[in-house]
Amino acid sequence: PPSEHVLENVKNILLEYFEEVDEDDAKKLVYAAAIDAWSADLGLVNLAVINNSEDISDGSVSDSGDHVDEEYSNSDYDEDDGDFIGEGECELCEREIKLTRHHLIPKSTWPRMKKRMWNAAPVIKSLNSLASQEELTNNDPQKMQRLQETKEGLNRKLEKILGTSSTSYLPTVIAHDTVRGHLTQVCLLCRQCHSAIHRIHTEWELAMEYNTMERLLECDEVIKFGKWANKQRPGNKT
Repeated sequence: PPSEHVLENVKNILLEYFEEVDEDDAKKLVYAAAIDAWSADLGLVNLAVINNSEDISDGSVSDSGDHVDEEYSNSDYDEDDGDFIGEGECELCEREIKLTRHHLIPKSTWPRMKKRMWNAAPVIKSLNSLASQEELTNNDPQKMQRLQETKEGLNRKLEKILGTSSTSYLPTVIAHDTVRGHLTQVCLLCRQCHSAIHRIHTEWELAMEYNTMERLLECDEVIKFGKWANKQRPGNKT
């Protein structure tokens, strides 16, 4: 296995090629990759470098997460999704009907989602930095290969933290206001469609896999119900 001195050199090479990557993030990435390859043989590696700011267990509590909790103690968090908010077109069945507010990420999952997002923040930042380097490395196969290897390592780490390697549904920058905005996204559904979505999927499935209207419309069961509901008179009950 490599010595700590060698790992430091690798970190410096990474910083040389990817100027926008933070030194701390580069060090975490290099050490994490080394541990994946050599595991317990790396007796010289200071594991605190990786673990100090990124406890990825679901029960972890970070300072950032604690601070964000205070921001969700207002009425937005306590608001009842089932209350009628007025009339309009349901985004699923497309009927003109009384509407309710459906949080695309259910409120019961917010504490867990907040912790995961804050734990993933350094990795997401590094991925965004690497993405900005792609145009600059198009004509350098070696740099492109290093870029791809680095991205694969970051995506593995992201998947370990979030449970998915996809960041398309996440804010590009993890900050208090963007986390809040992400968690409080809603769509407007009639009571029938709202109830059906919660019958079809668990709240964690909704938070992780069906957290946009576009993703909900990729679910065959949801689409099937929406087509059925479209044919029902708004005054009918199920």
